[in-house]
Amino acid sequence: MYERSEPLHALTAPPCGEGRGILVFGAPRGGTSMVAGALCILGVDMGARQGVGNNEDLDLQDARGGVAELGNPESEALQAAVTRMRPLIERRSEADMAWGWKDPHGVLYAAQVQDLLPAARMICVFRDPHAAAERIHLLTQTPLLTALDETLTLYQRCRTYLESCGLPAALVSYEKVLVRPDRFVEQLIEFCGLSPTGAQTEAAIAFCYPERGHGSPNDPGWPRQGAL
Repeated sequence: MYERSEPLHALTAPPCGEGRGILVFGAPRGGTSMVAGALCILGVDMGARQGVGNNEDLDLQDARGGVAELGNPESEALQAAVTRMRPLIERRSEADMAWGWKDPHGVLYAAQVQDLLPAARMICVFRDPHAAAERIHLLTQTPLLTALDETLTLYQRCRTYLESCGLPAALVSYEKVLVRPDRFVEQLIEFCGLSPTGAQTEAAIAFCYPERGHGSPNDPGWPRQGAL
């Protein structure tokens, strides 16, 4: 009998208790919206102002600004972005509940803010790089090979960060989630120390399917057809 691979693989097991400082990251069009949406359904505060269609914390996104110059760890742009984001994260860290945020580019600054996370859970979502790059190409007209190069570069940054961050961290396979959504939600609940209701759990499972699109579970247009 062969072993079935899991949707979520915990690199470092978390301690008991709720995740307070759950960062979902990976690459654009790589499945981070799906994971963030599932966390929202399961009762995690993923930000007071949510971006329609991407489940991002708009306050943190606005503070971060554009990502064009954030790839260089020594850049003034990155330091300025971190300076703007840290007070917001500090305020959120005072919440007496499970909370987090989603940013596909989060690996670019995670090391500079991880000290603010009281019970961190780092969740890195991986998707077939060609599929992610194809979506970027279709939506932005970026040349496909350029989009593929950017996606692979981000994934390599994620791999390097996860090896050295020293925090509870997990890898998520977007494709495996779609094959085994019930198992994924079970693993996500366990990794983040959540206590959802049965209805929340069932809704999170239903949210993880390929035609969902990248919208919020509260978006009037959800579910969307032809998402892939």
